[in-house]
Amino acid sequence: MILIAPDKFKGTYTAAEICSLAAGRLSAAGINRPLRLAPVSDGGEGAAHAFMPQGKEIAKGVYQHGDTRLLVSSEIIGFDAFKDSGIPLMQRSSIALGRAVNHRFNTLIAVGGTAISDCGAGFLQGLGAKFYDADDKLISEPLCPATLSSVCRADLSEIKEYKLKGIIDVRASLTEGKLTALDFAQQKALPGEDLSALANAMSHFSKVIGGHSEWDGAGGGLGYALASVCGAECMSGSEAAVESLNVNWEDVELVITGEGCVDRQTASGGKLVDAIYRKAASLSIPTLILYGCRKDSLPYPHLAQINSDWEEAAKSC
Repeated sequence: MILIAPDKFKGTYTAAEICSLAAGRLSAAGINRPLRLAPVSDGGEGAAHAFMPQGKEIAKGVYQHGDTRLLVSSEIIGFDAFKDSGIPLMQRSSIALGRAVNHRFNTLIAVGGTAISDCGAGFLQGLGAKFYDADDKLISEPLCPATLSSVCRADLSEIKEYKLKGIIDVRASLTEGKLTALDFAQQKALPGEDLSALANAMSHFSKVIGGHSEWDGAGGGLGYALASVCGAECMSGSEAAVESLNVNWEDVELVITGEGCVDRQTASGGKLVDAIYRKAASLSIPTLILYGCRKDSLPYPHLAQINSDWEEAAKSC
């Protein structure tokens, strides 16, 4: 059996569309082994299908099943939420995500594909956190990267009532380390010359609030708000997605996975493609990784561009 389990190719194909495309090309190439199509997500786009397939969408990006709600950050504070606003990254806030949380429900928050970099400060405001400036005046406007440095004190007492868990797409720090929130900021349309201002703002805010976790840099710092400030239990979206495949690995002869851009973040941040590759490699199952574009040197033996004759690579794996 060939397991086809890709992530989305952002801006071009959904994970389900990649599954269909791959299946069609394998069939046309005369590769007629049984196929298992399993589009997956690690916390960004497609998270609802991956983590709450029976959930009902009750509001944009909010899915409910029983007494649990799933909030998909890529749908609530992702690029579509800001694309027509003209608001630059330094002035975007995550407050809409916090306002979408209802304390009466257990809440899973899928972190990934956000278009913000505010350390989750706006999200915390949406939960009821209060922040004060140097004059000890309440900051009433939604916090954003441009105003993080004005925070001198916080009252976080009201966030304790929430029952939160995070499903997070990448392990990263805020501003220091091999992979940080700053590495993703330019993808969100922040000019390179503004990176130092963003780094200073994030560093200031985290020093005032305190806390540290392996998830801090995910979602523009939303991981910091969830794990380090709220104390929410967080899990790797990629590892959860691999478990959700519910496949009999003894039947799998070849895995085909992939994502739009493969680069050092793929391997160093624990992203979905890497998690699937590592799972298959632990069982000595070859893995072909498809991509739209490729950057950096990567530790994977079988890689192919989606528009190439990758079926030949599949035959040789």
